[in-house]
Amino acid sequence: MKTKVQSYGKKRKQNVAVLMQQLHISTPQKTLTTESKIRTTDGAVVKDNVTRPPLVSVDTNIQRKKREEKATSRARKPKRKSLLPDEKHEIKAADLEIGIEKHLQPLLSLTDVNSEVLDFESWAFTWSNVCHLDKIAHGAYGAVYRMESKTQPGVSTIGKLIPLQARSGWGSKTKQFTNVKSAANEVFFSSTLDEINGFVQFRKAEVLYGRLPNSLAAASVAFDARSHDDIPTRFLQACKYEKQSWLFIEMSDAGIDLETALQKDVPGEGASILQKALNGDKNLSAVQVRDIFWQVASAIAVAEKKLEFEHRDLHLGNICLSRPLSVGQDNSPELWTDKPCILVTIIDYSISRAKTANANTVFQDLSDDPELFVGEGHLQYEVYRQMRAVAQRQEESWEAYMPFTNVLWLHHLLEMLLERTSMIHQKAEHIRLWQRLRDLKTTLGQAQDAAEVQSAQDVVCRCEMESPE
Repeated sequence: MKTKVQSYGKKRKQNVAVLMQQLHISTPQKTLTTESKIRTTDGAVVKDNVTRPPLVSVDTNIQRKKREEKATSRARKPKRKSLLPDEKHEIKAADLEIGIEKHLQPLLSLTDVNSEVLDFESWAFTWSNVCHLDKIAHGAYGAVYRMESKTQPGVSTIGKLIPLQARSGWGSKTKQFTNVKSAANEVFFSSTLDEINGFVQFRKAEVLYGRLPNSLAAASVAFDARSHDDIPTRFLQACKYEKQSWLFIEMSDAGIDLETALQKDVPGEGASILQKALNGDKNLSAVQVRDIFWQVASAIAVAEKKLEFEHRDLHLGNICLSRPLSVGQDNSPELWTDKPCILVTIIDYSISRAKTANANTVFQDLSDDPELFVGEGHLQYEVYRQMRAVAQRQEESWEAYMPFTNVLWLHHLLEMLLERTSMIHQKAEHIRLWQRLRDLKTTLGQAQDAAEVQSAQDVVCRCEMESPE
């Protein structure tokens, strides 16, 4: 599903040593010559001896146990404080629709969600007193707002507003609304992935009740006037429904989504961020492609290791860019770096899959959404069909762990980035890096027939192993 959203996240420094430790990757070793199968254009399969680096080295049990004990001993990092004051505007029981609290219990029972249903109008009034509200995007399942502090210019937060399916009657069946269980899943992903570098930082979540307040409606009118996006009719109806319930997820702001950043003309604040992040160039350099790809791949790899995570919707609109890091730029021709020139953050887990701490699986059954696999006009729709083919080939349900879906999306990302590169007047080392990135794209495109690359962890390992010590 193509969802245009803006970006949210925080500044983090990638540390390759820590990353490799989390993935149990040891020091690169000498390459191995292995016999591989290559599929030709006519469908024939021939064997060829090629030289490939080894995959993850085997750690001793003692080394692995020590690292795991160290990782589990780390305290959970505190959430960043919300820009909204701690005032609560709770609705009296008499004001709520009968049975609504029981219907919303899967959300209200979560530790990361306020346990009380809040009056939407009162809640929005509190926000409007401390922040300027601006709608910045609208997706298939909700709207995205930026709230900038009135007293601290430049300090902002991002809010995702999701209309929830009703308990019964109007709005209880439409797919334009999110069911309560799916909304609870998104809160789980937001709060859990927050602990991994490269994912958006979660601040808090609240359940709201009532029609869309005037302050947010005014922001929506302004957004509609400058946007060409089609707003779903059902969402507009939900805005006027007095008994509508909503989920609000607050996250920190990380700039601009990659899809918007790669457009030729980016207005307003987006242009400022893009100019600083991409140096004002219309085309990406090989170094910028490497920096973006490496950060995404490494974040997904760590999430695989910790949670058996699959994003399943990692299109350019769900990858965010913020201003360059202060550590500078690594101009080396290597496929990995610990000094990226652009900070990247991953967002939106609407159809993601992961394991919880108690071994339960959180996922969306994509077989219930056949429209996802029939889209045309963009390469990302082909990735959805490729994911379905993987599930069918492995005879698995969408609950199963299929990390190869992450490889499909990483290949898509690299392909889209390389389309925007230009090697004209580039240094020799940058041309070598560009060639290595193109070779990596080819490898990922053929990964279905290669046992060496079946997950994001394998991709990270290959990039690291192909770089000299």
